[in-house]
Amino acid sequence: MKNTTNRMGGGKKLLVIAAFLFIASISAFAQNVYEVDLNKKPAVSDDKCLTFDKATKTFTVKRQNSSEWAGVYLSLNNLDISAYNIARVKYKVIGDYGFHFVLDYDDNTLDWNYDKTTYCPSYLNEMVIPLKSNQKRLNGITVSGAWNVPYEQFVIESVTLEKVANPQKTDVYANINNDPPVIDTARNGTIDEKLDAWDFIKETGTGLQYEVFICYTLDLDFGMDIYHSMGFSKSTKEQIHSIKEKGFKTLRLQTNPGMGHLLDSSYTIDPRYTKAIKQVVDWAIAEDMYVIICGPWAELTSKEAYKRKIAEGNIHFAGYVVSEKDKKQSEKFIKAVWKQYAEAFNNSYDEHLIFETLNEPVDYYHEHAFSSRPDCDGCKKDFEILNEYNQLIVDTIRASGGNNASRFILVEGLVGGDLDGNTGITTNLFKLPKDKAKNKLIPTMHHYPMGAVPDVCKNYYTDNIKDRFNQIFATLDELYFSKHIPVYISEVGHIRKVPIMERINCMKDFMSEVAKPNRSCAVTMHTNGNPEWDSGYYDSYKLKWYDTEYIDTILYGAQGKEYPLSAEFLKNNETKIESIVGKNLLKEPVEKKNWGNGFRISSNIFYRSTPAKYKIEFELERTGSNPILQLAYNDFKNNWHEGSNTPMLKKIRVKGGINQGNIAVKANKVILTIDEDLAKELVDGNGVYLNGQDIIIKSMTVVE
Repeated sequence: MKNTTNRMGGGKKLLVIAAFLFIASISAFAQNVYEVDLNKKPAVSDDKCLTFDKATKTFTVKRQNSSEWAGVYLSLNNLDISAYNIARVKYKVIGDYGFHFVLDYDDNTLDWNYDKTTYCPSYLNEMVIPLKSNQKRLNGITVSGAWNVPYEQFVIESVTLEKVANPQKTDVYANINNDPPVIDTARNGTIDEKLDAWDFIKETGTGLQYEVFICYTLDLDFGMDIYHSMGFSKSTKEQIHSIKEKGFKTLRLQTNPGMGHLLDSSYTIDPRYTKAIKQVVDWAIAEDMYVIICGPWAELTSKEAYKRKIAEGNIHFAGYVVSEKDKKQSEKFIKAVWKQYAEAFNNSYDEHLIFETLNEPVDYYHEHAFSSRPDCDGCKKDFEILNEYNQLIVDTIRASGGNNASRFILVEGLVGGDLDGNTGITTNLFKLPKDKAKNKLIPTMHHYPMGAVPDVCKNYYTDNIKDRFNQIFATLDELYFSKHIPVYISEVGHIRKVPIMERINCMKDFMSEVAKPNRSCAVTMHTNGNPEWDSGYYDSYKLKWYDTEYIDTILYGAQGKEYPLSAEFLKNNETKIESIVGKNLLKEPVEKKNWGNGFRISSNIFYRSTPAKYKIEFELERTGSNPILQLAYNDFKNNWHEGSNTPMLKKIRVKGGINQGNIAVKANKVILTIDEDLAKELVDGNGVYLNGQDIIIKSMTVVE
C-alpha cells in the first residue's frame, strides 16, 4: 500500500504539472493572437460608396457605377507580423456577393490582386489566409465591395492575426457539403426524334447571350460567386422572365467549368456549378424558351494568371487548347466535361435544350490564332484537331443515350470565326462530325460586323462591311443552305460606343440576310449584364434594357420585318461627321528615331470626313542622315500593308521620292496623293500607321 500511495502521490504531482503546462501553453498561444480594432476604420469611404456601422460591424456598399471602388483602409502603422502566420476573417454576408480583403504588406513590389487581395465568398463565414513568409510588416488592411455589384452588405465580426501549426488557406472551391454529382434520373422524357434541324432552327427565334457562368476573371478566386465578374447579378426567375418578355426566345449559356469549378484532377465538376446552370435552364424552359448550353472556351488558357494556377498545381483549374502539343490533355478535359453535362441534362429535357460543342476554340499560341489562313499548314492542322474535338464531343453526348441520342448539337468552327466572322465554318477545312442521329448537327459561327472590341471596332457602317457579310452569307449558301443544312450564329452584335444609327443600319441589313426565305438561320445577340460595359444592353439588377431601338431592330429583323423608328429618334440620333480637311490629325509631334512600332491613327477618322480622293501633307523635321517616312495600314482582315507589298501604296505620287516602298524625306514637306481606291482601303482598315526613322512628324493634314 505504501508503494501504491507513493505512486498515486507522484501521479497527482504529474497532473498538477501537466495542468500548469497546459495553462501556460494557452497563455503563450493567446499572446500569439492580434485582434485588429475595426472601430478604427473610417465610417465612410473616400468615394462615399461604402459605409461602416461600428455598432453592428456592418459594411454597406452603394455604387452609382461600377468604376467606383467602394473600399476603406485601416492603417496598422507598419505592424510587425513576424510572430504570426495567418490572418483569420470571421464574417457574414447579407446577400449574394462577398467582399475583398486586402493585406497591405510593406512591400511595393507585390501585386495588389495576386499577392495582397483575397475574396471572401458569400457562402462561407470564415477565411483563413496564410501570411507571406517573407513579409515582416503590415501597413494596414483594406475592405472593399465585390467588383461591379451596385448594392451589398456584409458583417465582419473579427479580423485576427494568429500563429497556428498548419497554416492553410480556406479553399473557396471545396465541396463542403459533399454534394453528389448531378445525374438526370428521368426515364420517360420525350424528344421529337423526327424533327429536322432545318425546320427546328426556324423555331428558335432570337437568342440572348447570358454570360453568368463563364467566370472570366482569374486574378482572384471567386468560388461560386461567379456572376459579378461579367457584370451580371445572381440569376433569378424574374430576370429570365424579363428576357422572355422583351422578345427573346432562346438563352445561350456560356460555361467554363475549368475556371475554378473542378474538384479534382479527374475534372469532376462541382455539383453546385452544375445545379446553378440547371436552375437557369429550368426557369427558361418553364417560360417556353430554348436554352443552349455551350462548352468551355480556350482563350483564358493564355492568361498569365491561369498559367500560374496550373504551375501551382491548382486542381480547380484546367482547360484545352487547339494544338497538337496539348491535344492529349485537351481531349481528356473535353470528354470529362461533356460526359458530365450529358449525364446532368438528358431525359428531363426535350428539344428545348440544345448543346453547343465549344466556345471560340482557338490555338492561342499560333501566329494566325484569330485570323486563320486556309493556305497555312499550321492552320490546317488546327482545323484537323478541332474537327477531332467536335467529333469526340458528339460521340460522348450520343453515348449517354436517352434524349441525348437525338438532341440537337451546335458545332463550332475555329475561333468561332475570324475577326471579320469568316473562315470559322466557311472553309472546307471545317468538317461536321459523323453522327448516328440524322439531321441533328448545326454548324455555328460568330460575327461582329463592325468589330467586337473597341481597339478594332469600326465607328461607321460602310459599304465594305456590308459587302463582307454578304460574301459570308453567299459562302454559307454554297456550303450549307443549298444542302438543306441550317446555320446558327451564336454571337452577333455591336459595342455601344458605335453611333446607334450606324449599328441599326448595319443590323437591319444583316438580319435581312439572316431571314431570307431560302435560308434556315437564327442568331443570338451578345450582351453584358452591365450597361457601362462595351456591350451592356441589359441591366440584370434593374431588369432594364438600353438602346431598345437597336434590340428591336434585331428582333423584328428575325421575323423578316423592319422595326419602325420614330421621326424624333431619327432626328436626335443622326450621325454627324465633321470634315477633317485642313485639320492636323496629330495632337502632338511624333518622333521616329528608328524603325519600331508605328504611330496608329484610327481608320474611323477618314470615314465621311474626306473627299473621294485627296492629298495628305506632312510637315517634317529631319533628325539623322537617312530620314524615311512610311505610310502603312492594316486592312479589314488585319493584314499588314506597306509600300513594299501593296501596289496601291507603291504607286503613290510623292514629292520627295520613293526608297524601297518608303518615302525618302528630302524636304521638310512631303505630300502624298491618295486615290479613290486607296481612300476606301484606309476607311475600311483597322488603322493607318506612320513609321520611319530619323524624323519628327510635326503635322499630318488632309488637303483637297
